[in-house]
Amino acid sequence: MKAVKAGYRFNLFTEDALSHIALEKTGQKVMVDGAVYPLYRGATFHESEKVDDLLDAKGELSIREYRVREPDRER
Repeated sequence: MKAVKAGYRFNLFTEDALSHIALEKTGQKVMVDGAVYPLYRGATFHESEKVDDLLDAKGELSIREYRVREPDRER
């Protein structure tokens, strides 16, 4: 499973569901049900639109509510 975002929302997807989308790491992490996942996004605007379509179909979670804050990045 990978955590993938579009805008301020994300969800977890299988590798198969993401196989047609080029992704890049955002540098952020999210925690869902006790597991920490690096957060990915579409590598281009076109790829982000594909992620957006997946989120529309599966549902979305707020990054703000699940983001893992790193001590040196805490504000």
